[in-house]
Formats: sequence, C-alpha cells, structure tokens
Amino acid sequence: MHFCFYPKHDYGCPHVSHCPHLGGAALGMLVLAADEQTEWTDSLLRQVDALRTENTAKYHKIEEQAARIEQLERELKAERQKQFKAKKEEPVEAEPSEAAAQGPKKRGAPQGHPGWYRKRPERVDCTICVPAPSECPHCKASVKARPDLEPYDHIQEDWIDGRRVVTCFRHEQGRCRKCRRWVRQAGDGELLRAMIGPHLRAASLFLQYDIGLTIRKVVRAIAGLAQFDFVPASLLHFGKEAAAKAKPLAQDVAEKLRACDANHADETYYRINGQPAIVWFHGNEHLAHFCVTGTRSGKISRTILGEDYAGGLHMDCYAGYDRHKTPIKQRCLSHLKRSAEAWCKLLPAGAPKSRAFFAAVTEWVKRGCTWHRKWKNRSGEEADREANWLRQELERLQQMPTDSERAARLQKRIRRYRNEWLTFMDHPGVSPTNNLAEQALRAVVILRKLTFGSRTKAGGKRLGTMMTVIETAKRQGQSVLKFLVALFSMPSNQARRAMYARQ
Repeated sequence: MHFCFYPKHDYGCPHVSHCPHLGGAALGMLVLAADEQTEWTDSLLRQVDALRTENTAKYHKIEEQAARIEQLERELKAERQKQFKAKKEEPVEAEPSEAAAQGPKKRGAPQGHPGWYRKRPERVDCTICVPAPSECPHCKASVKARPDLEPYDHIQEDWIDGRRVVTCFRHEQGRCRKCRRWVRQAGDGELLRAMIGPHLRAASLFLQYDIGLTIRKVVRAIAGLAQFDFVPASLLHFGKEAAAKAKPLAQDVAEKLRACDANHADETYYRINGQPAIVWFHGNEHLAHFCVTGTRSGKISRTILGEDYAGGLHMDCYAGYDRHKTPIKQRCLSHLKRSAEAWCKLLPAGAPKSRAFFAAVTEWVKRGCTWHRKWKNRSGEEADREANWLRQELERLQQMPTDSERAARLQKRIRRYRNEWLTFMDHPGVSPTNNLAEQALRAVVILRKLTFGSRTKAGGKRLGTMMTVIETAKRQGQSVLKFLVALFSMPSNQARRAMYARQ
C-alpha cells in the first residue's frame, strides 16, 4: 500500500514500505503504533480527569463537613457557656507607656452603678434586749459593761412558723478589759451582723440540698412562699457559712464510720467546671458520708474508712476497693443480676450455652436475696439446705461452658471474686446487695442533671459536706430544718449533739 505523509506533489518516496532510516520498518506501522500510544495516553488522561473530578467532589464534601463541625463546636461552646464560665483569654501585654497611662483595672461594677441593698424594714415586730457578754470571745478576758452608752440596734428578718418576723436585738455596749475591743453576744435566735435569720437560711439550704432545687429556683420558691426576696449570691453565702460550721461534723462522721461493723461504698460521676469528677459515698443505716474529688482512685475510699478498717464492706465490682484489708467483703449481687439480664438480650440468635449461663446466674442471685430476707436471723434445716445449694451453684457457675465473649467476661468476674459473693451467709449484719449506697447517690445524680455539676472545687467540697450532715441527720431521725437552724445558731459541739440526738 502506498502512504503519502506529505503534501501532494509529483514526487513519491519508493521506500515508504521499507524505510532504511527506520531499520527497514514500514512507515505505516510506525504511524499505527503511534496512534495506539495516543489512544492509550488518552485513556490514561480520561482516568486522571475522572479521579480529579472525584477528588474535587470529596474535597468539597470535606469542606462541608469541616464547616458543619465548626458550627457544632460553636453551638456546643455556646451551650456550655450558659452553664459554665468560659476560659479567660490570655491578656495581651501592653506597651510600658500604655500600661502606665491606663493603670490597673478597678474591680467590681462600673463607676456609678447602683449596688443592691436590702431595704430596712418599716416595722419591728418585737424588741429583745441583749446584755453585754461577761467574757471576751477573742481573748477570754472579762468585759466591762457600759449601760451609760447608747445601745446598738441590730434588725434581723426571719421566717418563723410560716410568717415573716422582724426582730430588733438591742445590744448593751461592752468593752474587753484586756484587748480593748467592743464585743457583743448573740441573742436568742440571732446571727450577729446578719440581716436574715437562721430559719430562712435553713429553709433555703433545705430546698437546695435536700429537695434538690437549683439556686435560682430556691430564690423563686422563697419569694413565692414567704414573700421574701434575696439574690442568688446570698444563698451561696448561706451555703459557705453552713459548710464552714458543718466541716467538723463531717469529719466526725468519717471517724465514726471507721468504727462501724458494716459500711456501704459506691461512687458516681460528677462535673466541676465542666471537668470530670467523682462523688464518693460511704455509710450505713445510721451514718452517711459524701466526698467530691477529681479522682476515682481507691485511695480515697481507704482514706475515708482508714487503712486498717476491719468491718464489713459492701461494694460493687470496681477494682479500686480490692486493696481494703478487711476480710469481710460483700460484692453486690444486684450488679451481677443486672449484667446477666442486660447481656442476655445482646446475644445472637444462637449461643444456647451463654443463655443457659445467664439464666442460671439470674436464678442464683434471686435465691440468694430470698435466703437473706427469710433466714438472715434464723436457722433451720431448710435454711441449711438452701445455703448448701447456693454454695454448690456458685462452684457450678464457675465451670459452666460459655459460647460468647460477654458470658466469658461475667464468668471471669465470678471467679475473681468467688470468695466475696456469699459473705452475707456467714455474717448476719452484711447485706447481699449495695442498694443502700446506690439510693444514697440517687439525690446527687438528680442534682447533677439539674445543675450540670459545680462551678468550682470549693463548691464541690461544700456539696459533699452539706450532703454528709443532712443525710446523717435524716438517718438519725432528726428534722432537717431543725438541724440546719441549730447548725446556724449553735456552736459546733452543740450542733453535733443536735445531729446525733434521738427523738
């Protein structure tokens, strides 16, 4: 075949089919090979274009997702700032000349901003004359009364027996002979240098810590029920004063727990300024101790109960309690039963061995709790027969075959604490469950859902102290309101007696 690869004219090359310059190859074959390479190159370019289009689409999708994530982060930050204080930005260092010109910023409200002050009552319901103290509260020296001087009137508002009472405490002037201070003593039901009395303060803290209302809801409740207005900051001040007076009482509760024959221990999640924290509970039917910390280390429990605690200890399967030296340990059977029932629902269609294992664990726990209710303070042939079955069934549960990972995990847990599941059968004062601790922490869990935790570490410690004395007073059969009034108006030793005294 004759190929013409140049403009048409009279000359034609006779070597087109066997060109000596191409090693004898035909020029047409070279052109066909070049055409094939062009098609291959075009196919590769089309693939590159397709991949480029696909990458462009993925890039746009990534940009959309990044923008969505940024939007969600902004929404989360805005939602969090409603409850928690935003982080302070690092201050920008100003020039020396500018800093000297501006000077330090004055703390507090802007200049000219009116402050909030409680209005002086227009009427006084009663007047109580308070003599000068005989002993100086600072140096314990004698005090010289000065009836010749004008007395000091202290007006205090309170809410007593469902009605508002305004009392004027008229103090006789008195001066210490040694330190030369002017001193006063509190009258009956008076809080020195306070415009709100102990009964209203006690009612406010009762609503906050026992009922579980937030601070602003407490203010609204008092305003609606007692027609008594005060700001939320006042309630915070009430809590600080009460916690300072209740701190020795909380320490006394911890010391008494170390001498008890049996205690329940548990912990739950909490938040302090948006950061994770833990609320620990230790107590029994008569005492309750709460502690708010930032760690879940078992050292906290050993610090509260003491390293040498030898009484009965009820707990769940958290490994932090393992290092307690007491030989009387009871793991909660209810936790075992709940895990068996929940994990049984997650099994696939097969796994008959695991289903049989979970059913056996549930039945064993039920019969163990039934034995405790019926025979904990009695003995007999039926009780011995049931006790033998419980011990033999515990051995069988440790050897049962399983065909799922969850069943093997639960069986491993049973084997690990095999000596701590039936302690209640040998010690009548020990319960098979840890429900007492879980019920005690329920109030903290509800309060956490309502308030999202505490804003500061001091607020968390204050919560633990107040919950300790309030729950202990309730378990001692005391009225919470009366105890809080005593906490405000009595010294610590008298308030401690009021918390433990039986009605």
